[in-house]
Amino acid sequence: MSSLRRFVQMSRGVKVLATIGPATADLESVKEMIRSGVSGFRINMAFGNPETWSAYVKNIREASAELDAVVSVIGDIPGPQVRTGNFTTIEVKKGDVVQLTRAKSTQSSEGSAEIPVNPGEVFDVLEPGDVILYGDGEVELRVLEVDADHVKCLVKNPGVLKPGRKIVILGKELPTGFLSDRDLELVKYACNENFTYIALSYVRNEQDVQFVKDLLTQLNCDTGIISKIETPSGVRNANKIADLSDAILIARGDLGVHFPIETIPLLQEQIIKISVEKNKPVIVATDILDSMIENNRPSRSDVVGLYNIVHSLADAILLTNETAIGKYPVDSVKWARVIADTAFKNMSPVVVEQSRKLIKPTTLLEKYVQGLLYLAESLEGVVLAYTKTGRTVPLISKLRPRVLVFVGSWSRKLLEKYTIYYGVNPVDLSMKLTEQDDYEKGVEELYSKTREQGYLKPGDVVIKSYAKRGVNVHEIRVEVVI
Repeated sequence: MSSLRRFVQMSRGVKVLATIGPATADLESVKEMIRSGVSGFRINMAFGNPETWSAYVKNIREASAELDAVVSVIGDIPGPQVRTGNFTTIEVKKGDVVQLTRAKSTQSSEGSAEIPVNPGEVFDVLEPGDVILYGDGEVELRVLEVDADHVKCLVKNPGVLKPGRKIVILGKELPTGFLSDRDLELVKYACNENFTYIALSYVRNEQDVQFVKDLLTQLNCDTGIISKIETPSGVRNANKIADLSDAILIARGDLGVHFPIETIPLLQEQIIKISVEKNKPVIVATDILDSMIENNRPSRSDVVGLYNIVHSLADAILLTNETAIGKYPVDSVKWARVIADTAFKNMSPVVVEQSRKLIKPTTLLEKYVQGLLYLAESLEGVVLAYTKTGRTVPLISKLRPRVLVFVGSWSRKLLEKYTIYYGVNPVDLSMKLTEQDDYEKGVEELYSKTREQGYLKPGDVVIKSYAKRGVNVHEIRVEVVI
């Protein structure tokens, strides 16, 4: 194979994740997105079926194997959300009246003015005067009348009501169980397909996370949990949710229909701070490059927004509609990577130093990692670290490294977990090493592979991180590539 350097773009900071969908279902699109810097793929399981999702997974794994790239697969579980069923798209104007119907099936008759809604519990909490936000809030409906199976609503602004969209009752959350029977089947499917993570929608409290952790234990499944913060209760309980989760996702779309839009930047900042302090990766999603759904270049406001996310020190951004159904999915990835890299290069070191002041290393390993990064940054070098258990990698990422970091391991599944972590680039050594091989051999294999594939060049200063087998001793070696 030719040099991997021309195939896969490495990250010095924020990771780019992409949602796979109809616009990117083919193998070549997946490969091109990986080449352009995608670290992981999200499958939105609110849409499609197992046959479709398995085809996505097959393409992701085939593409990553061909490019020798480590990427993650994230299954997004719908959770306790309210969605409309199938009906003919309705264009509405202010003052129109539409009717929501408790769904006995998800299909309305062709041309019907009724909109089926599931789950039916929504009809138990609706009252006249309630405000319903349709989709991501693009159409506002005010409840006029309610009976057991129907709700009559007044349209407050013009727009288009499309099937399969979320609806949110402003100021109310449904008193439903966390996961439906279908959601439980989706968790089992994700385990059977060996997904890296599942993303849990509408997490309300730590009990929701613990329920899924227990389920994964029963299934003997090592898939990680990403908790999506998108409701008032989720925000209130963010600290405890983060404690039990493997990662946090800030779902700005749903936050924007539960909270005043002008407060979303404050909530985003608050949740990122909580996640960084707890050493949990944090992903920012929704409307990252929304303008690119229809255009081949991002709007200026999208560029500024992404620039600010990078400076907030989030671990990753997630492209959703841009890559799932947009007209320019690969261009969206390329622009996201270019903007993120430009923001990183121009970020003041003070931003990282302020974050590091909140971190007080206490263990020998934490102090070692801090010294490793300070040395590497002072030499403007490249860090090579080999891990067997993964203990070191989150500590490196938490410090928001300002230099290029490569992490190798014998375990590909372990490396996939780090595709959402800030500033670390996983390198798969599973074809060369086993769990029994020592750290020194691991680092040397990592050095050989990164050099052969063009990531290291003559004159580079390389900082190699070692641990001694069987003893609590760590070693740093500094070399210059010849």
